[in-house]
Amino acid sequence: MAAFSQVEATAMPLPKRTSEVESDSDSTAEGSSIAASVVRRLVEIPREQGLENITLLLELDMLNRYQAKKPELNFLLQSGRAFAKLRGHEVDACALNSGGTSRSALGLEAMKRVLFPDDAFDKIRVYSNAFTFHAVPSACVVAGFAETLKLIEATEELVLDLDHLEGCIKEDLASGRFANGKMILVLSYMRGRVCAGALQQVRDAVIGGLGPRLRVLVRRQDVRLLRGGVDDLQQANKLVNTGEGGMVFTNNDEMQAFFIFSAGSYEELWRKHEELAPPEDVCLKYKCTVANKSVRMTNLQAALMVPQINVMQERIDHHNAMYNYLAGRTSAKFEELCGEGSSKRMVFIPQAHELVGPVYDSLQLRIMKDDGTAAQEELPALSSFLKMMQERKYSIAKFSDPANARNYKSWQYLKGADITPEVLPKTARALLNVCDLRMLCHDTELEMEKLATDIAECFKSCFVN
Repeated sequence: MAAFSQVEATAMPLPKRTSEVESDSDSTAEGSSIAASVVRRLVEIPREQGLENITLLLELDMLNRYQAKKPELNFLLQSGRAFAKLRGHEVDACALNSGGTSRSALGLEAMKRVLFPDDAFDKIRVYSNAFTFHAVPSACVVAGFAETLKLIEATEELVLDLDHLEGCIKEDLASGRFANGKMILVLSYMRGRVCAGALQQVRDAVIGGLGPRLRVLVRRQDVRLLRGGVDDLQQANKLVNTGEGGMVFTNNDEMQAFFIFSAGSYEELWRKHEELAPPEDVCLKYKCTVANKSVRMTNLQAALMVPQINVMQERIDHHNAMYNYLAGRTSAKFEELCGEGSSKRMVFIPQAHELVGPVYDSLQLRIMKDDGTAAQEELPALSSFLKMMQERKYSIAKFSDPANARNYKSWQYLKGADITPEVLPKTARALLNVCDLRMLCHDTELEMEKLATDIAECFKSCFVN
């Protein structure tokens, strides 16, 4: 998601577009004014407010979440309430200092403790995306499920393949190794790409059972660990940026108690979570029976977060507007520079379902063959295209690169037999010739015009004979 530095002084330069626009011919007074307005509203003002918040916390020694004696300076509680409200459900939030393993691993540990207290790890099957960031399978390993993790194929839209998932579930049940209700789905929203079919079946649960056969409390919406979209990662390169951190959401009181005490609460400090804390009898059950991992978010991070929450929807709207503008201009530039009908060779991979509200803070492009169909192997000119774009200062990469942390081949801490193209052929094909590029929340039409031109020019140089 959109990245900007959270600790710079206001006078220091903003993060620049992946390719700078410098020449007079590329700029107009009107364009410069619009760009300045966007940057001011979406980046500078929230950053200045965050710095003011931090200064107050430093002066009053309220950096720890449990030191915040003034409600107006308890930014963790404010942000937790705000995100819980955005979820639109009766959920509680708990802020953690890591947006990856400590949060998702903690979620799996909560599932094991609360839902499967008497089951051995090797009797619980865990399914997860074969296309995701490597922190997701890492979390499964850290939580103790390395031996029972099963990767599920990705579709051409880069989301979970429900047909493959259903087939794996049936196979596991038929084998007798895993019983009804002893299965967990860790559903990752890689690059904000949501499998709406899975969401409809598991009611937005990222960790939960899939379908009536599995009976993992999804009917009661016990856990909601929302990944990608708009609201739970507050790391660098995210829509809300605190450098590191994230939140875990649940409407299961026992899981929330587990999260609070695992994160670092002790003695009577759980009461400072106020309405986001479970009932007292639940808290007392977990207070002295959960290991303290000391992974709670600091009030400093939340001080940066709150001002950004206030402009989050504006950032989303601006991201989406620039994405749509870029898609249209890229198509037009292809027709102009590469020949009639050439735009069919550059596909902006859309969200897979109309019910998913996109946050296009990155773009994924699939380069097609001459006839507009997907290639079954890497196109020979792909590396040259990427190199040329990178020389123009764009941080663009291909998902099929074995060194890419989103490619299952790089997850060599898993069993080698589980991470081969032979085992995951559909995912291997889906990642072929797909290019990935981050966008900024202060991009402008002028910058999108240049990006569209650069994409078309580099494509013409590398792919058009």
